[in-house]
Amino acid sequence: AVVSTQSGHYGRATASELDQVTESFSNLKPTDNAEPAPAPAPVETGPKSWAAIASQPAKPKPKPEPAPTGFAMKPGPGGPGQTRMRGGVRWSQTRGTFNQGPEYPNIIDTRPPPPPAVLEKLRSENQYNPRELTLDLKNARYFVIKSYSEDDIHRSIKYNIWTSTEHGNKRLNEAWNDSNKKGPIYLVYSVNGSGHFCGVAEMNSGVDTNICTGVWSQDKWKGKFDVKWVYVKDVPNNQLRHIKLENNDNKPVTNSRDTQEVPRDKGMQLMRIIHDYKHSTSIFDDFGHYEKRQDEDNARKGSDRKTWTNSGDSKDSDAHVRASDAHVRASDVPKTKN
Repeated sequence: AVVSTQSGHYGRATASELDQVTESFSNLKPTDNAEPAPAPAPVETGPKSWAAIASQPAKPKPKPEPAPTGFAMKPGPGGPGQTRMRGGVRWSQTRGTFNQGPEYPNIIDTRPPPPPAVLEKLRSENQYNPRELTLDLKNARYFVIKSYSEDDIHRSIKYNIWTSTEHGNKRLNEAWNDSNKKGPIYLVYSVNGSGHFCGVAEMNSGVDTNICTGVWSQDKWKGKFDVKWVYVKDVPNNQLRHIKLENNDNKPVTNSRDTQEVPRDKGMQLMRIIHDYKHSTSIFDDFGHYEKRQDEDNARKGSDRKTWTNSGDSKDSDAHVRASDAHVRASDVPKTKN
C-alpha cells in the first residue's frame, strides 16, 4: 500500500504504519466528515422597518385543489349566488347540489340535473325553435316585452299565458282588436338587466282584465291573455343592438321599454336574427330550479292565506286565495272571455 508518511512523502508503508491507518479509519464516526451546521439566523427583537418588509420575497400563493371532471369550485362570499352567469339574471351558471363530503368540501356538482317532467311534456307538445322560418312576418306586428323576473318567463311558458301592466295590457289589447286576424302579433321577450332576449311568443287572444290568475311571482299583476311560445333561446343584445327604432328616437331595440312596438321592417329583421342565432343557453337549462321556486311561492302564499283568513278580512283573503293557487296546471288556468 502507498500512504503518506510522517515526513509528507509518499512511499511503500511498513506493516506498523498500515496498522495505524486501519485503526484510525475504524475509529471514525459518521459525523466526523459531515459539514458543520450553519449558524442559526439572528432573531430580530425590534419592529421591522418598511424597507425590510418590502425587501422580503413574496410568499407563493397555494395552488387551488384541482376539481374532478364535471365539478367546479364553490363560489365564496359575494360570488355568483343568485346572479345570472350567462349574461343576465339567471340563478347560476354552476348549478347543482353542494358536495359537502370530506374529500371535496369546496366543490359543487355542475352536472345538469335531469329535466323536470313538466318540461319534457312541454317540449313534446310544442315545436320550440323551429328549423324552418315559416312564420307570417310580412303581415305581423311586433312588440318588445320586458319582464321583471325570469320566474314569470318560466310560468308564461308553462301555462301559455301572459299579462303586462295596466298600460301595457291596454296597448296590446288595442293591437289585438285592430289586427282583426289580419296578421299575427309577435311578442319578443327580455328580462330587465339580463343582457339578452330570451324568446318569442305569439299573442293568441285579447286581454281579459277581470281575471287574476295568481300565477305570477308578484300578486300585483292583473289580467290575462293567451300566448304560444315559438322561440325559447338566449340571444345576446350585441346581436341585435344595431337595429334602431325610428319610432323610439332611433334608440336600439335593446333599449326598448315594455310593450314598445317595433316597426314591421325592423321586426322582420329582429325575427330573422333570432331564428338564425345558434344559441347555447336558454331558460330550459334552469327550468327545474324555477319549478322549485314556484313550489316555494305556493307554500308561502298558502301560509299567508291562513293568516289573512284568520284576520277576518274576507275581501283580501279571497284575493289571496286566488294568488295562492299558482300551482294550477295549464288546463286549469281560466280561459279568456271572448
